[in-house]
Amino acid sequence: MRRESDAQRDFSVGRVWRNITAQAVPLTIAQLVQLLYNIVDRIYIGHLPEVGSLALTGVGLTFPITTLILAFSNLFGTGGAPLFP
Repeated sequence: MRRESDAQRDFSVGRVWRNITAQAVPLTIAQLVQLLYNIVDRIYIGHLPEVGSLALTGVGLTFPITTLILAFSNLFGTGGAPLFP
């Protein structure tokens, strides 16, 4: 069986669970790093003098919108990529 680099992986070859895991693990780690960044960002913003609570409210309102936009862009970017040769 031939081995290919991750950038040239042929998903029609090999076991399905291995191909899914090869994609799911890095994506999950990336999401965890993003979540930790958001938590640290909120801690920092919450400690701003005078405007900390108002700024934290703004971050709390825009974060779900940003996450939704990111989810749809990943959906179409990742799901649509195999359609283009």
